[in-house]
This record gives sequence, C-alpha cells and structure tokens, in this order.
Amino acid sequence: MEIVTTLFEGNYEKGVGALVNSLIQSSFEGIVCIGYRGTVPEWTSQLTRNGNHYILSDTIMIRFFKLSTDMHFGYYKPTFMNEMIVAYPNVSKIYYFDPDIVVTCRWSFISSWAESGIGVCLDNCFPFVHYNHPWRRQWRHLAEDFISNDLSYYVNSGFIGIAIENKQIIERWIMLTQKYIASDGDVSQFEKEGSRAFKGDQDLLNAAMTISPDLPFSIIGLEGMAFTSPNYLMAHAVEAVKPWNNNFLKEVIMRGLKPTMAAKLFFNNCSSPIKIYSNNELFIRKLNLKTASLLGRIIGI
Repeated sequence: MEIVTTLFEGNYEKGVGALVNSLIQSSFEGIVCIGYRGTVPEWTSQLTRNGNHYILSDTIMIRFFKLSTDMHFGYYKPTFMNEMIVAYPNVSKIYYFDPDIVVTCRWSFISSWAESGIGVCLDNCFPFVHYNHPWRRQWRHLAEDFISNDLSYYVNSGFIGIAIENKQIIERWIMLTQKYIASDGDVSQFEKEGSRAFKGDQDLLNAAMTISPDLPFSIIGLEGMAFTSPNYLMAHAVEAVKPWNNNFLKEVIMRGLKPTMAAKLFFNNCSSPIKIYSNNELFIRKLNLKTASLLGRIIGI
C-alpha cells in the first residue's frame, strides 16, 4: 500500500484539493493522509464518508488528522510521516507533498522512482551546496557522531518519496529537528536570515541527507518541480502569493510578474472530481490568468 501525506491550514485547503485531483489524474492508488489545523475543507461535502475515511474513487481514500502541534507545519513533516507509518503498518511507500504542488506525470513513474532511492528534487534557490559548505559543517556539528557523505546537492523539502526500507531518513530528520529544538532553535516559524545554516525544515532534511551515506538517494533536477522546463513530474507554486490568492492581471501590471507554470497547472486541477470553485468563479479566475499571460508576452516579461 502507498500513502501520500500533506499538511495544511487556512485557505491552503484549495491547494490540497488540487493536489488530490492531480493524484486521481495520475492514477495514484492508496490513501491520502491529510494533517490540518482549523477545519476540514469545504469540498469534503462532495465526498462519501465511510468511517474515518472519505471515498474519492475505487482506488483512493482520504483521511484527515486534526493536529494540535505548535510547530510550523514545515518542521512537522517527518513526524507526521512517521505517525502515518505507525497508523498503517502495511505501507510499502510513503510520500510527502506540500499543499501547493500538483502532480503532472503518471503515478507509475513516481512509484518506480522511490524504488531507485529516496526521491527528492533540487531546490530553486540553493541547488548546489558544496560538501564542505559552512552550512554542512554546522549540520554535521548538530548531528555529532554521525558519519557524513560528500553530497553537494541541496533539495527542496516540498516533496519526498520513500520506500519503507529507507524510512531511516525520516527518523534522522526527526532526530535532527529535536536536536535543533534542544539547541534553542525556533520551530514555530522559519528563520529570515538567509546566511544561517538553519532556516527551516528544508535545511534539516538536507542535514539528514548529509549524515546518511548508507541510504540511496535519487535526485531529480530543477525541472522536477517545474522550476525550469520541460515540466514532466510535478509543479510547485513556491511564489509568495499562491495561485488561489493571486490576481494575476494586477501582478503583471503592478509588479511585472507573469503567471508561473505552477499557477497554470493548479487551475487545471480545480474541476474534477473535487470542484474547488463554482463554474463561474473558475471561469473568471482562468480568464484573469490567461489575460495576464497574454499581456506578459506582449510586454516581453
């Protein structure tokens, strides 16, 4: 059995809905486990409930878990994944997706990817962090006695795919998070100082990878999250204004920012089987996006 996990609060429920729709389109089969603060999404009223699970199709179920942690959800990712492994001991592969990602490939590719090693994608800001980079030296110091490798890639923590035999990466990610807390690290928010070795959960995941020479990794480049073209795997809307909050035409006119590929693909996953918007609202939002894209091409941005 395969499990997809994600975490959300507030209007990120729209991102979760698009992620789930994209999983259906990709032919995923398994359980989607969703941790949340607040309330379950409004779109759950469209689904049939059977006990703890919502039935999405013949092959996909959704289960929600209300969380009381004070952690920023970024830091809670490995803990939630580990909790799902405990809740579903027959799981063979487990995945985490941020709620601003949609899948664009056949699920069979992602499933086979996890068999090649722990599946991750390069980060758009820091794709290369040398094995002797000052950050890695601090990560190794936090890990104390662990043996390190010579890894020089830096990955985005918005996605990770793990075959259960490689679950040690989750355990080490949790261990380093706990060590970070013990060293007075603040896990209620992300650090804003870009030069720091610990700016958020992403650094702790990369730290866990740094001390895991015994584990196999399968790293896909910037194209993996549609940071560059061609996009064939998934699209990650890392921009500050998420697609569901964005007035694209205003962004083009006021800031010279045209819609991203991730934003376009988000709206391609808003209709079925979960209707995230009414037909009229979706039409208006898509029209706004298309007009902004056209204007961006005309003015050359």
